[in-house]
Amino acid sequence: MKKIGVLVHALTVEYALEVLNGIFAYFKDKQDVQFFVAQTKDPKTNSGIYEFQSWNNLSLIFSTDIDLVIVVTGSYASTISTENLSKILKKFKEKPIISIGADLGLPDSYCIQTECRSAYDNAVGHLKNKHDCKKIAFLSSNRTGSYEALMRFDAFKKALRKHKLVFNENLVFEGDWELSHAKEVMSKRYPKKESLNFDAILCANDLMALGCLQHFLSIGVKVPEDLKIIGFDDSTYAEQSNPRLSTMNQNIFEQGRIGAELAYKRLNGEEIPAVTNIPVIPLYKQSCGCIPLNNNDDIYCDDQDNIIHTGDLTNSIQKMTGQYYNNLYSIDSIYRLLDISQTTETLHHFSNTLDKILNALDIPSCFVCFYKKPIIHDKGKEFVLPHNAEVLMMLDKVRKIKDYDTGLEFNPSKNPFPPEYFDKSPGAFMIHPLFSGRKNYGYIVCKIKTPNFSVHTVSVKILINTIASNFEYTRSLTRTKSLSKLNSTLQQSNSTLDLQSKTDELTKILNRRGFMELGQKTINLASEVKSSGVLFFADLDGLKKINDTYGHDMGDEAIKAAAEVLSHSLRSSDTVGRLSGDEFAAIAVGMKLSHEAEFREKIQSLCDIISKDRKFPFKLSMSIGAIEFSKDSKNSTLSDLLALADDKLYIEKRKKHAKK
Repeated sequence: MKKIGVLVHALTVEYALEVLNGIFAYFKDKQDVQFFVAQTKDPKTNSGIYEFQSWNNLSLIFSTDIDLVIVVTGSYASTISTENLSKILKKFKEKPIISIGADLGLPDSYCIQTECRSAYDNAVGHLKNKHDCKKIAFLSSNRTGSYEALMRFDAFKKALRKHKLVFNENLVFEGDWELSHAKEVMSKRYPKKESLNFDAILCANDLMALGCLQHFLSIGVKVPEDLKIIGFDDSTYAEQSNPRLSTMNQNIFEQGRIGAELAYKRLNGEEIPAVTNIPVIPLYKQSCGCIPLNNNDDIYCDDQDNIIHTGDLTNSIQKMTGQYYNNLYSIDSIYRLLDISQTTETLHHFSNTLDKILNALDIPSCFVCFYKKPIIHDKGKEFVLPHNAEVLMMLDKVRKIKDYDTGLEFNPSKNPFPPEYFDKSPGAFMIHPLFSGRKNYGYIVCKIKTPNFSVHTVSVKILINTIASNFEYTRSLTRTKSLSKLNSTLQQSNSTLDLQSKTDELTKILNRRGFMELGQKTINLASEVKSSGVLFFADLDGLKKINDTYGHDMGDEAIKAAAEVLSHSLRSSDTVGRLSGDEFAAIAVGMKLSHEAEFREKIQSLCDIISKDRKFPFKLSMSIGAIEFSKDSKNSTLSDLLALADDKLYIEKRKKHAKK
């Protein structure tokens, strides 16, 4: 089985997704290939506080077991220069590399790149000869150090010289590949229509071209009458802009497909070219004036000034409708995943629902690996794969494998994909570090059947967050045997209380005396085993109004219902009591204050359900105040903690009254 790693900066960018579509299309019928797609972001990314952890995927992809690496070099253009990316990759173990976008100059590396010189030559000549443009500006991304940016700028300058047009450094602007930055740059240089001093602009990508378009339209510049704009990439943004953007097609899908083909040939011992050039084709549409603004047909002019029909309006509508329903399906899948993941609290619960999660996402298999100990990893620090890991869980619906807590130990630095699970399963996989904050627990590998990478990466992100949360909760419950003893002791104490003196007659839960006695004992025992928890202070909203409007019997029913809601919202080992008429309290050992919002939602949901089931003429609701107690709370009295929780409850009550 050939194992190929695919490195990409982000799985939410159209360029990268189209390259991956090409790779997926080539490999989908190959029965001797596994390819692992790894989103890495970059080690200094500002996209998410802890997303730098994704960079650790490099260690997994360059592990001993991977045979060849495909790097979607162009996807790193906005954050890492080609030169720096090459230096970074050189630090890892040498493997054959297929670079899509630029030559990395590494041993045993091959590149696929676009040949854009002829396209820029044609575009400059087109603007000059057909549209009588004399002053042509350029919006670049040169300062990123990207090979593509520098190559496109160089092609532009050579085209100007060939067509005997003056190159003006003052008409070169820096856009950093981004729409918003391009728009900002242009708004500062050209705040008014009268300040415009060029008649056409070529942009190094479509996003920057759209930034230009939006700004100049906003100040009254007419496109294409006053200004011609041409982008690069032929993205969906270009198709959907108004006017439709003239652009250049670099056949991104074909770059990915050829990259996969070269990788396959290289691993089969065939000779492959060091450099493969992909031609770029200009597509002249409305923003340069070749297609009238009132023509809504899906057409463009080619480099020979021929009208090319790419489809009709009906096909466009069908395509958009298909994308719409695909998006709906994807959103529904993610929604179901969120719903299912909220039902799990421990790793064992998660393993029992993993098959339902994978069904919701149409993922045939999932592999979860945990390092022996979580690794604390900080931004900017080098990540080294540990030598000890174990398979926590594995589910493969096709091969009918369902393992949890397998006990299988292995060395991920040599082989992150144990042969027991991966040797006989060709296809596409996504790999993602399993982390929460600074803690890196391991990684997850999911097999995928469709190239819907942007949705899959969101789904996997939800999965790793759920697993990390379940892991921490499981560890808090099983930190020591004493904690188990605590739960057992609490349950025994609960069952042996003097029911007549310590049970509330109306609600059948602990009365104030019983709660204060058992509650203090709970806190003391939790402190002894170095555990923490949350104390809740709750009261029933609007009891006086219920009594005055519907009578005291209905008020008693509301109190009993509130006690049921609070009891059913917690575990059987938690301590729940009625302190007075409409006041309740509860102690949940092992719970974190971060679960408070989820607890509130659960309370409200149960209130709504019981109101409907019992046909109450009012809407049952409760207000909650919560305070966390720690292992150092042994000397704190329950009364002190109740007072603090009561303060929180008072704040909650004021907020509710303010909304009325």
